[in-house]
Amino acid sequence: MTEQSRAPAISPLLAGAERARRPTGPVVGIVVALVCLLVGQLLAGFALIPLFGADPVELLTGRMGLATQQATMLSFGGAVLLLWLWMAGKERRPFGSIGFTTGGRPLTHLALGAVVAAVLVSIPVLLGLLSGASTSGAARAGIGVVLVALTGFAVQATTEEVVTRGYLLQVTFRRWGLVAAVLVQAAVFAALHGVNMHFSWVALVNIALIGVLLALWALAEGGLWGVCAFHVVWNWLQGNVYGIPVSGMDLQATLLRTVPVPGSEDLLTGGGFGVEGSLVTTAVLLAGAVVAHIAFRRARS
Repeated sequence: MTEQSRAPAISPLLAGAERARRPTGPVVGIVVALVCLLVGQLLAGFALIPLFGADPVELLTGRMGLATQQATMLSFGGAVLLLWLWMAGKERRPFGSIGFTTGGRPLTHLALGAVVAAVLVSIPVLLGLLSGASTSGAARAGIGVVLVALTGFAVQATTEEVVTRGYLLQVTFRRWGLVAAVLVQAAVFAALHGVNMHFSWVALVNIALIGVLLALWALAEGGLWGVCAFHVVWNWLQGNVYGIPVSGMDLQATLLRTVPVPGSEDLLTGGGFGVEGSLVTTAVLLAGAVVAHIAFRRARS
């Protein structure tokens, strides 16, 4: 029996690729994912940066005001557009097959993803504050500004989930099997963050772990609702609520400003990359991945 024929038994998420009339192979699928994320975002950025009055210098330094942040986050919509064109034109399958099928309990999955993200991202933040490695104080941004920023992260994070945990996981599974598919999408996800400011080996491990955790979660759920909500809230709480760098991006529109105390260990606080560069986050993500794996095994039984 082939992997393709077992896809529905493993997870409804993987069965989405079987709706393609002209399927894409894994190598081409990786290229498609990279082109969508890199080229699609770049093209959209050319239109959005002047539209929002964003500062190109902020893009280079990673220290972003709200206008630059929104232009950057919303530019990820260009990647979704390119992927939709590829799926409709080449594969000839509906976009919903990528992990947004009708039925189920999408609101429940969205709520669960948001709550779990809030809990997991708060653990390294609170441990840093309680240990004295970090300090936090009020910033100037109001609730309205922070909620506007949430819309940008909704586009950015959902796009990354659609391309990696959706499309890439599906097309690599068809030929290479489940383990390879999970590892490949996690590796691509981590590599895409490699150009960010203050990237480190701990950050590399943690971003890859996020990829594994969310892949197992999506497989257990059979869709992308929960992982999209998780990713959105995970990024937003770091950047616009706690005021911590998000994968090296230092966002200025925040409710709080949480910073490492001078002399504290980057391995504990994550340094300039944010808590995603912390070993505390490594432990949190490992625990989350174990729970997601258990949930996936139970969903298969």
